[in-house]
Amino acid sequence: MNNINHKNIMDFKGIDAGSFGSLLSFMENNEEPWGVKDCESRFMYANKATLKFSQLPINFSIEGRLDNECPAQWAEFASDLQRQDREVETAKKRVAMIQTCLWGKEHTLCEKYPLFDNEKKCIGTIFHVTKFNFISLYDLFNKEIPPVLITKPPTNSFTKKELEVIFYLLQSLNAKEIATRLNLSHRTITNKLQLIYEKAKVNSLNAFKEYCKAEGFNRYIPEWFIKSGCIFI
Repeated sequence: MNNINHKNIMDFKGIDAGSFGSLLSFMENNEEPWGVKDCESRFMYANKATLKFSQLPINFSIEGRLDNECPAQWAEFASDLQRQDREVETAKKRVAMIQTCLWGKEHTLCEKYPLFDNEKKCIGTIFHVTKFNFISLYDLFNKEIPPVLITKPPTNSFTKKELEVIFYLLQSLNAKEIATRLNLSHRTITNKLQLIYEKAKVNSLNAFKEYCKAEGFNRYIPEWFIKSGCIFI
């Protein structure tokens, strides 16, 4: 499998074979899942840990396949994963996604980075998956944790504090409970809710929840909420 992986990945034009070969060697010998996708989200390379953690056969030929073409738990969420690939390629910077049941029984943090050629053109993505301990996350969610969580807001319409209010609002907390969680006054939260509704162009909680579902806020968690509660294993 390794020879095929090396050949496929070196098919990318404009990549320095020497330096990238060293990166591939690092990935191959790493105990955590690493891999490379092209700009169509097709796997160009995946190390053995990727196959192991996703419970794929060790001899499974993943090269050239899309997420939904692999018999893995994350195949069901291919659209979310590929949307993130496009985001990385467009923004040309790291994007992280929290995954709660896509790699066997492990909770994971999936980080993706843009892959550039020698001309600084983005030609794909590099992904890295790390085990994640959700000690604080279970305390944050009143409901079942979604299988895929994003840490970047779906829109830039809201302030940091408004994003915190939105998160707790979607956990069915009322204004008083949100005020307690954020150590703010009840009146402050009420005012923020009014501003949030105005920005979303809605006038009721049910309408706002529909807005959040359409925009993707039902899968969003502020990244600063989990940093202090995460442990890398």
